[in-house]
Amino acid sequence: MAVWVVAVLGICALLWFKGWPIARAIILILALSGICVASFFWGPCLGGPDKWNILMSVATLLGVIVALFYDEIQKLIHFAKISLYVDNDLIDFAHGRRWVRGKITNIGDRAVKRCRLKLLRVEGQRSRIENGFLQWEGGSREPIRLSSKEHLIFDIGTRTPVQDSPLKLLSYIGENEIEHDLLAPGTYTLTLAIYGDNIPSKEQPVSVKIGAAADEIEIKML
Repeated sequence: MAVWVVAVLGICALLWFKGWPIARAIILILALSGICVASFFWGPCLGGPDKWNILMSVATLLGVIVALFYDEIQKLIHFAKISLYVDNDLIDFAHGRRWVRGKITNIGDRAVKRCRLKLLRVEGQRSRIENGFLQWEGGSREPIRLSSKEHLIFDIGTRTPVQDSPLKLLSYIGENEIEHDLLAPGTYTLTLAIYGDNIPSKEQPVSVKIGAAADEIEIKML
């Protein structure tokens, strides 16, 4: 019996975190129904009144809880989740420079509120950048609302088409631009972070390898 209980709980947990909102809603309804059924059959065994009074009392209490915490329950059923992607195929040549970029995607089923990115630190050489914000492709610096399945490109740095040119990291704090040159050749680790008002913060280390030639740039997530 215990094995079956564990198996059912495991399946429910998998569906909760991997399934569609309807699956999470069904699990929640079944859980509330299970509480009502348990109170109906086991309540009198604990010295309570008759079964129907217990059932009505428990159902009323659950209804009040659902009404009071409706918004929080909605967040449990529909939640936002961000995926970060950084790779060589996002490197773009425009305006006489190579742009090193990344992409974030909301793979959840709820919009992310006030999403923004930071370059937390640079490893491999001393850096002027610490906790600097990164801009979106096109130069926008405002926190954005990212709907479900929507993605956005962000800028990490640029490199001019010159032998031994550095990769210039781009960030800002407030109104102040903060740039830093990663010298070539060299290999560095950048720690990026994603923030949003309704998602947990997420850090991601990224490896950047810069060769002497202007087109020798390799970037990947670690």
